[in-house]
Amino acid sequence: MGGAFSPAIGARRHVEPSRPLAASLIFLILLSGQTPALAQVGSLGGRVVDAESGQPLIGATVALIAGAGRTVRTATASANGEFVLTGVEPGRYSLVCSALGFEERRLDGVRVGDSPVALGDVALVSVAFRLNPIVVTVSREREKALESPASVHTIDREAIQERPSTTAVDHVVGTPGTDVVTTGLSQHNVASRGFNGVFSASLFVLTDNRWAAVPSLRFNAYNLIPTTNEDIDRIEFVLGPGSALYGPNVDKGVMHIITRSPLDHQESSVSVMGGERSVFQGSFRQAGTFSRTVGYKLSGLYFQGDDWKFDDPTEIVARDFDQERFQGDGRVDLRLGERGILTLNGGASQLARAIELTQIGAVQANGWTYSYLQGRYRRGGLFAQAYINLSDAGDTYTLREGDTITDNSLLYVGQIQHGVSPGERQRFTYGADLIRTIPRTDGAIMGRNEDSDAITELGAYLQSETQLSPRIDLILAGRLDYHSAIDDLVFSPRIAFVYNPRPEHRFRLTYNRALRQPETNQLFIDRLSASDLGGLPFPVRARGTPESGFTFRRDCVDSLDRTGLCMRSPFAPAVLGQPTITSLPLDATLLWDAVVGIIAAEDPQVGELLSLMAQPDAGDVSTVLKRLNPSTGGFDPVSEVLDIEPAGSQISNTFEFGYKGLIGDRLLLGVDVWYTRFQDFLGPLLVETPSAFMDTNSLRDYLLAEAQRLNLPIDQPTAAFLAATMSGIPVATVTPEQVEDSDAADILLTYRTFPDFDLWGADFGLTLELSNRFALTGVYSLLSDNFLSAADLGDQADLALNAPRNKASLSGRYGNERLGLKAELRGRWVEGFPVASGVYVGRVKSYAVVDAQISYALPISRSTEISLSAANLLTFYENPDGERVNVFSGRHQEMVGAPMLGRLLMLRLRHSF
Repeated sequence: MGGAFSPAIGARRHVEPSRPLAASLIFLILLSGQTPALAQVGSLGGRVVDAESGQPLIGATVALIAGAGRTVRTATASANGEFVLTGVEPGRYSLVCSALGFEERRLDGVRVGDSPVALGDVALVSVAFRLNPIVVTVSREREKALESPASVHTIDREAIQERPSTTAVDHVVGTPGTDVVTTGLSQHNVASRGFNGVFSASLFVLTDNRWAAVPSLRFNAYNLIPTTNEDIDRIEFVLGPGSALYGPNVDKGVMHIITRSPLDHQESSVSVMGGERSVFQGSFRQAGTFSRTVGYKLSGLYFQGDDWKFDDPTEIVARDFDQERFQGDGRVDLRLGERGILTLNGGASQLARAIELTQIGAVQANGWTYSYLQGRYRRGGLFAQAYINLSDAGDTYTLREGDTITDNSLLYVGQIQHGVSPGERQRFTYGADLIRTIPRTDGAIMGRNEDSDAITELGAYLQSETQLSPRIDLILAGRLDYHSAIDDLVFSPRIAFVYNPRPEHRFRLTYNRALRQPETNQLFIDRLSASDLGGLPFPVRARGTPESGFTFRRDCVDSLDRTGLCMRSPFAPAVLGQPTITSLPLDATLLWDAVVGIIAAEDPQVGELLSLMAQPDAGDVSTVLKRLNPSTGGFDPVSEVLDIEPAGSQISNTFEFGYKGLIGDRLLLGVDVWYTRFQDFLGPLLVETPSAFMDTNSLRDYLLAEAQRLNLPIDQPTAAFLAATMSGIPVATVTPEQVEDSDAADILLTYRTFPDFDLWGADFGLTLELSNRFALTGVYSLLSDNFLSAADLGDQADLALNAPRNKASLSGRYGNERLGLKAELRGRWVEGFPVASGVYVGRVKSYAVVDAQISYALPISRSTEISLSAANLLTFYENPDGERVNVFSGRHQEMVGAPMLGRLLMLRLRHSF
C-alpha cells in the first residue's frame, strides 16, 4: 500500500582533488606552455577511488584506448590514487580503469586536446559492493542488502542496460523465488513463492514508490508501466510478506522499479531494436539540468510486433495478433536547500493493440491507456508524496463475447513517513497512508454494483530498529489498517532478529503477519462472461462475493419426500407453467419435457418416440451435479455443494530463516527457508454453481424399460446413445439464494474463502565472481505444494497455485570493459504445474529454455553499443504423455490459454551522449 521511501542511491560522490594531483596538473600546464615540441600533444589526469568509501585505490591500472581498441598509454595510480597520462595526440578516447577486487570501468568519449584534461575522480565499484548493494525496499530506509531483515535481490543498472527487453519483467527472470509467466511478446504475470495466474495482482509492484498496478482492477500490466530501459537505475525484488510497513496486499513480495534522478544522471541516449516476429522498438531518454538545483528528464518508447498465434475455440471474435504500444514519461527534480528534494513527474502509456488474458477470458486491448501524476518531497528523514493513477480502457473488448470493456477508474494516494534516531543504537520509522479507489466502468465490469464500489483504505505504522549488541539487531514493526468495504481494523506485526557474526555474514529469523484485503473485482464484479451455454439459456456470469456470502437453499422436497438442495431452471416457466423462475427440488426429471423438446429440435423422429414415453420421476432417473469447466467447455463431477463465506481480510503468518553472506569477497550465498499458515484465503475466480443433469445409467435403463413397455424401436445401443445425449444437457442450476430472480439460472464464477492451510518452501541462490570478467549465478526454488485438493481443504474446492513446485536457473556472465564486450548465457528449468485461474483450467507441461545475449561497444564510437539477444534459443518441453522430453522442439507454453512461445532474436543499437 506504500512505497520504499528512501533516497535512491547513485548520487555522485564528490571528493576534492588532492594537492599532489593539483600540482601535477599545474606542472602539465606549465610544461605544455614552455615546450613548443609538445604543443601538438595533450595530457590528462585524474584519481581512481573506491565508489563506496571514496578512498584512493593505490596501484590501480589506467589504460587509454584508441577507437580501434589499441592501447595508447598506460599508468599506475600513485599512493593518492592519482594518475597522469602524457604525450597523447589530440582525439577521442576511452579510459579503462581496473584494480584488484574491483570491477573494470570504462569512460567513453574522453576528449584530449592541446590543453591538459582533468578528469577528477574515477570511482570503481568493488566486487563485494556489487554483491551487497544498497537497497531501500525492505525497511523503507537505505541499508546494505546483507543487513536487510528480509530476502532482497537487486538487478543493477549494468545488467539492465546490457539486456534488450520489451518490459522490465525481462530483467527479473531467474531471480530466486520468482515465478515469471510469459504469455506474449510483452505480456507477463509475475508472482513470488506461488499464487500466480492470469491477470495476476498477487505481487506488490512499485515504480519510484508509486503503486504501478492498474487502478481498481489492481492488475499488474507490466507493458503499461511508462518506464524505459534507459530510465531504470535498478530493480529490487523482495521475497515474502511486508504488510507491517507497506500495508494490505503485500503478503507475497515486492518488486520495486527505481529510476534515475536527472540531478545525478544527465546522460541521454537513444536506442533502436528490431527482430523476429516483426519486432521494432525505439526509445529515448533526454536528461539535463537548468541549473545546479533543477534537473529534468524526458523519455519515450514505441513498440510493435507480431505476437505468437493461439486458437481458443471459445472465442467468437477473431484475434488481432499485431502488438503496438506507446509510452512517455517526464520528470523534474528540484533541490530545495541542502537536504530537500522535490520531485514532480508524470507519464502515460497506451496499448494500441495487444491481447491480454483475464479470468473471464482473453480481451483485445484497443487503445487502453494508463497514466499517472506524482509529487514527492524528501528532506532528511521526512518523506511525503501524493499521486493519482488513471485507467482508460479505450475500445477494448472481450474475445469470447465481443463486448466492450469500459474502465475509467482512478486511484488517489497520499503518504507520509518520518524517521528519527534518538541514539546510535536506535531508530524509529513511522508513517501513514490513505488510498481511495474509484472504479468507473459504466456497468461493464461492476454491473449493478457500479454506484457502491468505491473503496477507502487507511493505514498507520511504526517500526523500531534496535542494535541489541554489536552483532544482534532487533526489528519490531506494527501496522493498523482499515478497509471501508469490510469495516474492520487489522493489525500486522513484524519481528526480526538479525545476527551478524562477521560484517559479511547475516543470519535472519523473522515472523510476519501479513494482510491481503479483497480486491475490487473480488467484491464488486458483476459481468456476463457468456450470454448462453452453447445455445442453451444458461448465462455465465462473474460475481463478486457479497457481504452475506453465498448460501444455498437446502429445504426443497422432491417426489420421494427427500429434503435437499434447490435448483432453478430457465425451462421451468414454459415446462411447469410457472410465472417466474422459482426454486425446485433437485430433480432433473421435472424438466423432462424440456430435454425432449431439445432432442426433437435436432431429430424430430427421435423426439416423437421420446414424447410417447411417460415422464419419469426421481425414483426412475436420478439427478447428478456437474460443474462447468470453462477451459474445456465440458462439465466435471461435483461431490458436494458448500456455502461461500463473505470475502474478508486474508491473513498469512510467516516464519522465515535466512542466511546471506559474502565468502572471500567473491561468492555471494543466500538461503531462505520459510513456512506460512494461510487463514481465510480468498481463491481465484472459479465456477461455484453446479448444473443439474439426469444420470446416464439410470436414464438408459428407464429408456429401455419404456421402449419395451411401448414396443418402441429402441435397442440397448440406441438407448445408451440417447441416454448419453440427454444426460449431457443441463436442465437447471443450483444457485445461491442471494442471486436475483433475473439471474436465477446463471452459472456463477465467484471467489471462495478456503479453510486454513500451510505451505513451506526454500530458495537458494549463489553468485560466484570467478574473476573481474567472469561470473556464475545459480538459483533453485522449492515449493511444498502447488495443488491442494478439495479433500485437503475441507471438501471446499480444489486450489491450484498456478506455479511450479521446483524451478532452477543457471547463468554465466562475461564482461570485458577494455574490449567493450559483454555476454551472458542462461538456462531455466520449470517443472510442470496444474492451473485453475478463472476460465483457464488445465496443466502447464515441464519445460526448459536457454537464452543468450551479447553486447559490444563499437571501437569507432564507444558510446554506441550493439546488442543481440536470443530468447528461447533452445527449448526442451514435456511430451503429452508426460514421460519423456523433446529436445530442440522450439516451442513451449507457460500458462494455460497462452500461445506456444518460440525463439525470439532481437538486435538493438544504443547510443549515449
